[in-house]
Amino acid sequence: MLVVADLNYCLPNGDILFRHLSFSCTKGITALVGRNGIGKSTLLQCIAQGEAGVSTTGSCLWLQQNNRSQDPNARVIDTLGLGCYYDALQRVNIGQPLDTDIDTLTNYWDINDRAQYWLTEANLPLALDQPIAQLSGGQQTKLKLIAALNHTADILLLDEPSNHLDLSSTQWLIQQLQQSSKTVLIVSHDPVLLDNMQRFLVLDETGITPYHTDFPQLRQLLVKQRQETARAIEQTKAQWQREQKQQQQRKEKALKRQQQGESKRSNGSQPKMVMDRKQDKAQQKNGSQQRLSEKRLAQQQEQLRQYQSQQTQLSNLSLQFTSADKGNHRVLDAIAAILPFGNNTPLTFSLDRGERLRLQGDNGCGKSTLIRCIVGQQALASGEIQLHGDFLYLDQHLSLLDAYPCPVELLQQTTPLDSSTARTLLGSIGLRGDRALLPSATLSGGERMKVALLLISQLSPGGLLILDETDNHLDLESQEQLKQTLSQYQGALIFVTHQPNWLDSDKLIQL
Repeated sequence: MLVVADLNYCLPNGDILFRHLSFSCTKGITALVGRNGIGKSTLLQCIAQGEAGVSTTGSCLWLQQNNRSQDPNARVIDTLGLGCYYDALQRVNIGQPLDTDIDTLTNYWDINDRAQYWLTEANLPLALDQPIAQLSGGQQTKLKLIAALNHTADILLLDEPSNHLDLSSTQWLIQQLQQSSKTVLIVSHDPVLLDNMQRFLVLDETGITPYHTDFPQLRQLLVKQRQETARAIEQTKAQWQREQKQQQQRKEKALKRQQQGESKRSNGSQPKMVMDRKQDKAQQKNGSQQRLSEKRLAQQQEQLRQYQSQQTQLSNLSLQFTSADKGNHRVLDAIAAILPFGNNTPLTFSLDRGERLRLQGDNGCGKSTLIRCIVGQQALASGEIQLHGDFLYLDQHLSLLDAYPCPVELLQQTTPLDSSTARTLLGSIGLRGDRALLPSATLSGGERMKVALLLISQLSPGGLLILDETDNHLDLESQEQLKQTLSQYQGALIFVTHQPNWLDSDKLIQL
C-alpha cells in the first residue's frame, strides 16, 4: 500500500508545486492524470525518494519516463537486471568461475531459461547477449517493463510506460498490469491504456482528487467541471464590474450633491447650521456605502481568485506549420530501398507536396530506421532515396533540444525571435516565467515536445515535415490540438504513431 499524507514540495526556484497533498493507493492499478507540466513525474519522484509524508508497505520501483540506457555496452540480459547471474553462469560453463560465482548462482542456475521465458511471454524474440543499442525505442521500453513487472518490488511507479509501444505491446502491458498483485501507480496520456482503468487520481492546480469511474466518464466529468468553473468566473467578473460601476456612480452623485450644497451655502439660501447637519449626514451615509461596496468588491475578488485557482490552465498549442514550397511537386522518391536491418522488403514509393504518408508496423520493424535513411543519418543496404528540397525532422527523443541550454536560448539561436518574443511564445505553451530558462532535460516529456513543436512552427519545414511518434508525452488536449494543426499543414508529411485513428493519411507503408 502507498500512502501520501500532507506532502509539500517546492521547486528549486522556490515556487510551491505541491501543498498539503494527500492520497492513497491500494493493490491494483491507479492512473495519475493531469495536464503537461502539472507535476505528475515530480510526484512519482517524491514517492520513489521517500519525501516527508510518503509511507509505503513494501519496496518501491520507479520506471522513469526517459528510460533509454546510458550504457552503450548494455545487453538485453543487463536490462532485465540479470546480467551478473548470466555472466557467472557463462564463466561456470566454460570452466573459469570466480570464487563467488557458485554462491551468486544460488537460486539462479536457471537464469537463461527464466529470461528466455520472460521474453517469449512478451513476444520479444531477442538474444540475451544482444546489445540494446540495436533495439527500437519500443523494444527497449518493453524490455524495461518486463524487468519491472518481474521485479520483487511491491509497488510500481510507471511514468508513461506505453510511449513508443505498438498497439499489441500496449495490450500486452494492460494484461500484465491487470494480472499483477502489485500496487501500481501509472502516469499516462494514452487513451488505449486509460480506457482499461477504473481508479484515477486527477492532479491539478488545486491538489489531487480521486475518482472511481471509467475514463470516458471521467473526461466528461472534468469537462463539465471546467465549464462550470468558467461560467462562475464570468459571473463573478460581471458582478465585480457592476459593483465598480455602481460605486463610481455613487461617488459622482455624492460629488454633485456636495457641489449643490456648497452653492447653497455660498448664496445663503439656507442657514449654515442646517447645511452643516445635512453635510455630516451625507458624509456618514456615503462613507457607510463606500465601506460596504469595498467589502463586496474584496469578497468578489477573493471568490474570483478561488475560482481561477480551480480552473485548469490548459496550455495553448494552437501552432501553425507553414510550408515554404509552392506548387504540387515531388518531394521524395524511394527506389527499391532495402533497410540495413528490420524489414528487408524493397520499398518503392514517392511523396508529393500536400500528401501525408503514415509508417506503420510493430516495434522493431524499421519505421525509425527508414526515417533515418530518408534524412541521411543512416545508409540503406541497397537501393536509393532521393529528397527534392528541404525538410524538418523531429525524432522520438527530441534530440534537437539537447544542444541548447534552455528553451529561450533554443528559440533565439535557431530563429529570428528576440528574447521577449521567445518568452511570450513559450508562456503560451505553459512555460511561464523562470520555467523558460530551465535546462530542457529538466522539463517534463510533454513540455519538451511542446517546445520542439513550437520551434518547428517558427521555422519553415520546406517541402517535407517528418514526425516520429510526436504524439508521445502530450496530454490529450494537446494531442487533439496537434492533430488539428497537422490537418491544416499544406506541405508533405511523414509521420509515425501507434494510435490507430489519430491522423488521416493519403498513403500507408506497412513495415
